[in-house]
Amino acid sequence: MKTLILPFAALLAAALSPLALRADHEDFVIINATANKAYTEHKFANGSPRAESYVLYQGKFFGGMTHDPSIDHETFMAIAKTLAPDLARQNYLPTRDARAADLLIVVNWGTTMNDPMNDKSNTQYQFELKDLYSSIGAYNAGMSSTAGGTAGIAAISNMNINLSNADTEAISQQSELNRNARLLGYTDALAKEGKMDWATPSGISQSEASHIQDLIDERYFVILLAYDYQKIQRDHAARGGKQLASATKPDQPRPVWSVRMNIRADGNNFTEALPAMSHQAADYFGKQMDDLVDRQTAVGSQSHVDVGAPTVIKYGK
Repeated sequence: MKTLILPFAALLAAALSPLALRADHEDFVIINATANKAYTEHKFANGSPRAESYVLYQGKFFGGMTHDPSIDHETFMAIAKTLAPDLARQNYLPTRDARAADLLIVVNWGTTMNDPMNDKSNTQYQFELKDLYSSIGAYNAGMSSTAGGTAGIAAISNMNINLSNADTEAISQQSELNRNARLLGYTDALAKEGKMDWATPSGISQSEASHIQDLIDERYFVILLAYDYQKIQRDHAARGGKQLASATKPDQPRPVWSVRMNIRADGNNFTEALPAMSHQAADYFGKQMDDLVDRQTAVGSQSHVDVGAPTVIKYGK
């Protein structure tokens, strides 16, 4: 992982360029958005988004189980240029002075894990995973909400029981399901929906079934984690710029807002799906949504970004 301060001119040109989508087919983008209440009150105090500057940090790439050149060869720079105009819609603007940036936005992207040998059209498989999610869900209490946490897998591996081959396969499926739920931001929604299963004749609601199907399918995703960069720098300066011993190390900074966007991989490719995901998710940058948001969008081989004439901005000394 490395810090990449993107060229200001490139991001500014992208931020000011109109986005055009030409539909080849329709699909659905699922969005999870969370934000600190104090942050949203400040950001949208006057009813419109307050201007904030940002720098981007290259996060983690999560590779799937299948070879997919459209995402395997995607660069962070290309992703950043796609995100820039949609960040600008909520008045998030790139800055040429990294240290003065209001926000540090970490960008993670990838494909969810799945077992290509499973028949995902089998409804019984979906119900089995639903039962697994409920039965082993208690072990997820200590899981990190950040992308890629493995606390749940560790907890399961520490269970002092003898596992048959069938049990081992079931836990593997559950680990896959939990990992995808954490990455995509489905954990809270599934927990909320699960509490109402008693009210449905089948024992699983249509919404819950749809979300579990998402977790079974292979899906492209992008995760944006926005941190108060000035606070991070102040805290670092207060420690004298030194790393403290692990026993006294301060809490990791928490994002002031996060957005997780995803779309099915089957029938799409990442290069075309990314602008559609970003365009739909932009309405929720910096906002708190208590439920998952489902947005229909145009995706296709003719999707593109129209880049306008370059603008030269002069700065005084």
